[in-house]
Amino acid sequence: MQRVEHYSSTYSTPVHGLSARELEVLKLMVEGQSNLEIAAHLYLSQHTVKTHVRSIFNKLGVGHRVQAAVIALRQGLI
Repeated sequence: MQRVEHYSSTYSTPVHGLSARELEVLKLMVEGQSNLEIAAHLYLSQHTVKTHVRSIFNKLGVGHRVQAAVIALRQGLI
């Protein structure tokens, strides 16, 4: 059975293996928020946000926030 690679709601199969929380973090990254701002917005620790950011980078195969944002926008992940 082939896995569907699209994202239409919080409860659907995540894109690129990103969790719903990682997609939330990615959206805020695209908006230009820092890890500290993301942590405050989502009521998380900065360490947790850093962990999500690293995971996003690994899953998207990128090395920094700008690359992640470009992929997110081009592929309609957010």
